[in-house]
Amino acid sequence: MGIKDWREVIKMDLPDIGPVTYETVRRIQYNARMYGGGTRALTGRIWTDEDFEARRQRVLSTPLP
Repeated sequence: MGIKDWREVIKMDLPDIGPVTYETVRRIQYNARMYGGGTRALTGRIWTDEDFEARRQRVLSTPLP
């Protein structure tokens, strides 16, 4: 197959990781050495889909001045 040109790599679709659940956060914390990225992700300080949606609804329901 060979190495792809960088233009092809940039146009590739990333796989869907599915919903971010508390189990996902636990697995990231347990296998922190396997994941790259920031400290927040590696220490489990990640928004789950439920937490994000709850905060989103609260912010959207806040009246503007």
